[in-house]
Parts: sequence; structure tokens; C-alpha cells
Amino acid sequence: MNNVVVSPHYLSTELGSTVFKKGGNAVDAAITTNLVQGIVAPETCGIGGDLFALIWIPGKNKPEFLDASGYAGSLVSLESLADYKNIPLNHPMSVTVPGAVAGWVELSNKYGNLPIKDILDIGINLCHEGFELSNELYGSLTKYAEELNGQKSGYAFYRNGKPFSPETLIRRPQLGKTLELLKDNGLEYFYNGEIAKEISKSVNGFITEDDLSSYKPSWREPLHLNIYGYDGWTSPPSTQGYLTLSTLKGFEIIDNQDDYLHTLIESYRIFAADRDNITYDYMGKDHKFNGTDDIYINEKIKQFNSNTSGKFNSPQPHGGGTAYMNAVDESGLGISLIQSNFHGIGSRIGVGSYGFFLHNRGCGFNLIKNHPNMIYPGKKPLHTLSPTIWSKNNELEFIVGTRGGRYQPQLLAQHILPYILKKNSFEEIVKKPRWSIEYFGSNTNSDIKFEFIEESDRNSLISKGHSVTVQDKFVSGYGPISTIYKNPSGNFIGVPDVRVGTEKAFNNS
Repeated sequence: MNNVVVSPHYLSTELGSTVFKKGGNAVDAAITTNLVQGIVAPETCGIGGDLFALIWIPGKNKPEFLDASGYAGSLVSLESLADYKNIPLNHPMSVTVPGAVAGWVELSNKYGNLPIKDILDIGINLCHEGFELSNELYGSLTKYAEELNGQKSGYAFYRNGKPFSPETLIRRPQLGKTLELLKDNGLEYFYNGEIAKEISKSVNGFITEDDLSSYKPSWREPLHLNIYGYDGWTSPPSTQGYLTLSTLKGFEIIDNQDDYLHTLIESYRIFAADRDNITYDYMGKDHKFNGTDDIYINEKIKQFNSNTSGKFNSPQPHGGGTAYMNAVDESGLGISLIQSNFHGIGSRIGVGSYGFFLHNRGCGFNLIKNHPNMIYPGKKPLHTLSPTIWSKNNELEFIVGTRGGRYQPQLLAQHILPYILKKNSFEEIVKKPRWSIEYFGSNTNSDIKFEFIEESDRNSLISKGHSVTVQDKFVSGYGPISTIYKNPSGNFIGVPDVRVGTEKAFNNS
């Protein structure tokens, strides 16, 4: 066995991997990697966002799942948003209770080897010593300069109203001092101290101090399907994680590998057409969710037509910025962790002078009265985060996840399927072109964007009624997909994506 970390930024990977030398395990490495990622790439994640994690414990036959996502504040109301069709990305009601910090506490207490203070020290030092501004962060700071530049939490990124140039060494002393507060007072201070008061104030009180002090992450049962002999595990609702599994299971049931692209695309579209109807907060009644049930999948897949693309009618029920990272250690402990500010740098609402911004995951709610995903106090919104773990014969085989918002399941299905079919290695798959579907709801047409595509495949899809656009380039938004897999010798190998220059894998064999 060996130690492996993969993350979207080379500093996150490098600093995350240092904990192994200090006696840390995969969970410690993932928390460290996540902390660093939020410092150097706040356009992807940070302490103002949510977190989900699947943890594989050697000797057990399934992973554990931690839901560290937050709910809407006590004072939000549908009536207050009557003038909107959707919740604005920068509206105070777009913010739900940020769960990431509480998630670190749970992970560290249950499975970590290192004191959380030691991990915080790594982030504190980085904030004060500085790091080079990436092109991706520069783009986000430029896009939202008007909103961020005037806020105290944005001071570190701008000079004379303009963001620092790429490769400039910048420091985040405000965030560093916030991490020092958490180190000195405990991470609970985020939810019941001065930071909590400022969070509530920043969102006009829609999230109350009581909402924050009473927040607790929850350990829940992961979703599971066996597909081509592999056991796939993912996050339950209110996340869309099930779509990865149902898409791949649908492909297996259809059994039409000779028409690979059409079959995979249609399998995804069939299940995705129903996503917004069945993906919501079941408020502790997960048994009512049927998205991975055999009866549901087999009934849905009857809509597949091998000759043409369909329009899949799924009636409504009555009534990314993201960072993915994974790690495996020499004991076989593995973690699939995803953490997000949701839309780019999130809501762009800074928390006073504490140096961080709040996510806008509440935009996953809708404003349809009596819909089960309607915004409501104490509810969690539809979540796009979709981490996965895959096992076989009760042993960990590979861990895969990606950023990409609503596109995550379609990206993961494309990445995982050739491997479990034994068509390609992950090193080969990561270099293959990907596709995305922007509109996949009920009654939508098949309109697909490809990075690249063979002319024969393009013509075949068009002949079946698909609309095909080709971009002729790798697209950074189609990943990065981070992969750790077990090779024939039993060692785990990290595979970074070619689409983001900052992504890196640490492999210690």
C-alpha cells in the first residue's frame, strides 16, 4: 500500500501530502488539501461553503458518508422572493449555513490521526507567507471585481481597484487571522463566536445565530448500485449523485455497446430529465427516494430508442465553483471529498474582515410554490456535488470525482464507463474528449457539446436526431476529474486531469 493525493491545485496536493510524514492519514491529508485549496483557489471552495465525503475504511464492505451541507436560514421566505423567477446568485437568501468547517471537525474526530490545530497551522502559514495568483483565480477576480473589490474580505486580491496579475505573490492575512481564531478557540467558534455573528449580519439576518450554533453535519447511508461487477457508491439526496450510478446502470441494462455514444448519452438524458423532480431534501426519509431502485431504473430505461434521440417527459411532482480531492493512505483508508462555494466564488458576500466569502448553494432551491425543492427555512437545496467511491469484492478499487456543477454526473459517467468495461486505462481516459449537455430537463432536445469528436461518430449522432457542436479544444469546465485507482500490483495510483494546469497528483510508493 502507498499514500496518494489528487487535487485541483499543485499547492493543495503538495501541502496535503506533507501530513503523511507527520503521521497523518488519508483523512488528515484530505482536510489539509481542502483547507489549502480554499486559500489558493477561493473560486472553487472555502470555509464559506459545504462539504460531502465518502470514506472507505479497510475491512468494511461499504463506505461511510458524511453530509456537511447546510440548510436555509430561519428567516428566508418564498414571499420575499416574489419578484424573481430564480434566486439571484448574489442575494442574501442564496446563502445556506456553510457546513465545511463542521465537516472537518467530524472527519478529524472520527478518523483523523493529527490534531486539527496542526492542520490549521499549514493554512495559517500559507496565508501569511503567500502564494502565486493563478490564471483561474485572476479570471474570477476580474469578472466579479465590482462586487468584491469594495469588501473588506476582498482586500487581499486587489490594488487600485484591479486584481493582482497572475503569478503575483499575494497573501491573505485576514483569512490567516480567522484560521488563528479557529485554532485558538476551536473550530466550533465558526458557528458560535464572533465569526457566526458576522456571518448572520452579512446575510441580513436571514441565517440567524441560532441557525449557525445548532448546525450539525450528519452521517448517512450512501447510495449504491452494482454495475458490471463493480459496486458504485455515491451521495444520497439532496445531491444529484445518483445520476452517475443510474446512467451507468441504464447503459448496462440496455446492453447496446456497439452504439456506445448514443446509448450512453440517451441513458443519461432519460434519468436527468427527472432530476429536478426527485432530487430534494427528503428530511430524514431517504427511503422514499427511488432514483437507484431497480423498478424505477428498469421502467425509465424502456424509453430508450436505439434509432433516435428522445424527448423524455418527466412531469413535476405535485404541489461551479467546486473542488474535488481524494486520498488513499498506506493502510487502505480512502476518502472522496468534494467541497464548494457553488457558483464561482460563491455569493460574493464577504464576511466582514474575516477574509472569506459565503457560498450561494441556496440557488439550488426553486421558487415553485409547494414543490418539494421550494426554498423553505431549515431545508437543504438540490446539491450538484457528486463524489464517488468504487469497490469490488468488498475491496476499494478506485475513487473518482470532479467539479463541474450540474454536469458532474455526465462527466463522471463518461470517465468511469470505459474503465469498468476494460476498454481503457484511466491514464488513457483522462486524455479522451468529453461532452456536455446543458439542458437535460423534461421534454428537452439532445443538444450536445463535444471537445472533439470523430467525424463518423458525429454523423451517426446527427442521423439519430442529436444536435452536435464541436469546440475543438479541451475545456477546463469539463473537469478536472481526479482519479485514484488500484493497479494490478495492489498499489494506488493518482491520475490528474490534463484540463487544468494546476492539478497535481502525489504518488508515494
